[in-house]
Amino acid sequence: MITKIHARWARRAVRRASNGCRALLAGILLLSIHADIQAAAIVLSKPVPLRAETLAQIRQARTEGDPAWKLIVFGFTHCKDVCPMSLANLSLLVKAAADERIRLGGVFVTVDPDRDTNDVLSGYAKSFGADIAYLRFEGDHLERFKAAFGVETVFYTKNAGNMSHYQVDHSTTAFLVDPGGNIRVMFDALKDVEDIAGILRGNKALFGS
Repeated sequence: MITKIHARWARRAVRRASNGCRALLAGILLLSIHADIQAAAIVLSKPVPLRAETLAQIRQARTEGDPAWKLIVFGFTHCKDVCPMSLANLSLLVKAAADERIRLGGVFVTVDPDRDTNDVLSGYAKSFGADIAYLRFEGDHLERFKAAFGVETVFYTKNAGNMSHYQVDHSTTAFLVDPGGNIRVMFDALKDVEDIAGILRGNKALFGS
């Protein structure tokens, strides 16, 4: 079931991508479809490079020590359960990485910049630990960043008369990005924390040690 979730993510990503990214994301789709169906997380056999613009955006998220590896997840601060759980899991994985001497930091990307101001995001991210940073983009900058990861969002009841009390649906897929700016692992931020912790402990080749 988890493999099917990631396969659907990749199919949507291919549909949304620009012509320049379509072949790249189609490769992710091929890998996800042929992944071991027993595996919850997908370790990509070929790293998927991100564009220079996307890397520059990621580098804006700074935490203590500026860790080399990044765990990226999308969400919004008004989310009552999914996003807090995702970030709590990211915090656990950052600590697990530290135990293995892997420099890893979490990055929370808001999909709801209208309500998520920098002040709101700063306090929200810090509540999950010093190694969790945030990113906030608006307009086309946000759309391009989401498209780089194939992330889709749906806003419910958001209109001119309701700019405060609306709900957002979004992907729970998280991404492990290496120091060179390549996506190396895709996983469900809610369900796959134990699998990723196992990768941190057991896949020394992935992390160059």
